[in-house]
Amino acid sequence: MYKVFVILLLILVTNPLDAQKLTIRGEFFYWGDQELPFWGVRVASASQNEANTYDLIKNLRIYKSFGINAISVFVQGSSGGYEDPFRKGGKKLESDHLERLTRIIKACKDLNMVVIVGIFYQRTMAYDKELSILTEADVYQAVRTITKKLKPYNNVVINIANEQNSSYYKEFKGFDFNDPQNIISLYQVVKEVDKDRIVGAGGYDDNLNVIIGKSPHVDALLFDTFSGDIEKNQHSGWHYDYFRAQGVVDKPIINVELFGGWTGQFVPPGVYTEAGKKIHLQEIDEAVKRPGLYVHFHSNPWMQGVLDGYPIRYDLDGLGTSKDPGIRWWFEYLRSQIR
Repeated sequence: MYKVFVILLLILVTNPLDAQKLTIRGEFFYWGDQELPFWGVRVASASQNEANTYDLIKNLRIYKSFGINAISVFVQGSSGGYEDPFRKGGKKLESDHLERLTRIIKACKDLNMVVIVGIFYQRTMAYDKELSILTEADVYQAVRTITKKLKPYNNVVINIANEQNSSYYKEFKGFDFNDPQNIISLYQVVKEVDKDRIVGAGGYDDNLNVIIGKSPHVDALLFDTFSGDIEKNQHSGWHYDYFRAQGVVDKPIINVELFGGWTGQFVPPGVYTEAGKKIHLQEIDEAVKRPGLYVHFHSNPWMQGVLDGYPIRYDLDGLGTSKDPGIRWWFEYLRSQIR
């Protein structure tokens, strides 16, 4: 009996995430009894090819050293590279893609980091020739498939659809992703397959985000900001206050994509104006002041650059100047504010 106890204790010590559970208590995430802040990075196309996956995994430990403990990856990718890896009407996930995705998840697990795994991406749904013949039933099946594949991993949050209000989804006739009730119905599919899986979604339409966020089936509101928010000085803090006032309470609120395509103006990649830096850093200040609000860094040219004509890179490199380009300045500021 003593030997059995020692073995179990060793397992707990050497593999803590296997013994604990990612949960939500009110506005906060927890690993076991320890609160887990959700500061993160959008690396949406990381599982699209081997080079991206390798480069991301190589840099995860560096992210962690700055206080990052979550990343966001989309199965169907992002503007930096996208595809549909679902096969046979959503019943199968392309094996090489699944291997890359699970390798990312396992690497994060080793560092006590969480992966927000997004499923659908609007450009894929709009342009992919195979997807154009999918039915509503196939969309539901794809959600079941990815949920089943991710069931062994307890460091995963599922994000149903990138920017669910995007007009690109209108090109896909098989399912109306713009309808928040349809998105909520996909949450319910996840829960039917894996009742303990944490699920969220959202976009950049505040009214639709309120409908999604208030649903009892939704564990966390995962929203985006874009250039119009900057013009109106409506940072993440403004959105958080609005969502709370409209009844999105007792659940985390996470900006999973700071400013969207607006960040594409900072080129060459990793060269930021002082005004641009200030706008990004304000996001950290806004979130630090509000319980259960977190932001995920996003840089179109640096970390999502392929379709902008630049290579994707996941290192942080320098201080965002022409002589020292990069995004480390944002991560250094984050670390200084959350210590």
